Amino acid sequence: MKKNIWLALFLVFTLTVFAAFAESEQTDQGKAFDDVWVGHGYHLDVYSEEGGYVVEVEKLDNEKTGEGFIWEYKLNLVGDKLVSVVALKWPAKFENDEILEGDKPYYDNGAAEFTINEQGQLVWDDMREHVADGLTFTPIGRFEGTWPGVNASADITWAEDHYTIYLDVPGEGNKVESYMYNGTYNRENKSLEAVGTCDVITYVDNEETERVTGEESVEAVFTINDQYRLVWENHRPGGVPEFVFDNPYEVLADSNG
Repeated sequence: MKKNIWLALFLVFTLTVFAAFAESEQTDQGKAFDDVWVGHGYHLDVYSEEGGYVVEVEKLDNEKTGEGFIWEYKLNLVGDKLVSVVALKWPAKFENDEILEGDKPYYDNGAAEFTINEQGQLVWDDMREHVADGLTFTPIGRFEGTWPGVNASADITWAEDHYTIYLDVPGEGNKVESYMYNGTYNRENKSLEAVGTCDVITYVDNEETERVTGEESVEAVFTINDQYRLVWENHRPGGVPEFVFDNPYEVLADSNG
């Protein structure tokens, strides 16, 4: 995303993401907001930063042109709600898994409040445009992204109402096993759970040698540890029992110096 005066509050992507996972003195009420929320075509990332909170909202408005909007908020926790102190809306271009922010915001004097209802859903009260009136948003955790490992990778994406998970991990000798799951977020345990069926493909020297399709009763659990590594617990008999993938944002930051 391009930044200008907003740089003082919203750092470049890698740094803002790091702030989301840094330890901070949050109240229990504040921790309830700290998550990724989705619904009605909106994607909201809520995290603590510098004693306050940040909310970044993304909305793809036109799939053909890739045009959409971004709302950016700096907020304080007041009682049981987040109240904005800075609020901007930007034009954006969504293309090739990237979001390009416009050079000039539509406005920089918006106002918004965020609350959590009795059902544990996020409520966004946009006082400038009322774009979210009557809408609620569901938490999905922070699993999205490509997580690298030693001769391995985990590619996790959100697909409207569930996660899709693609894993490549080393097997015995020169084998590589590919796993494909669908998963749901368990917010109580802060885990991503894949239960049911999955496809497992085995490669040797980059050539497919075996494919098990739609295997029954396969279970896998994904969690994020204190070092922000992705931990995969594989309950498939005979497979890799556990594998840890690296923090993708740390790798990205290292690659950019």
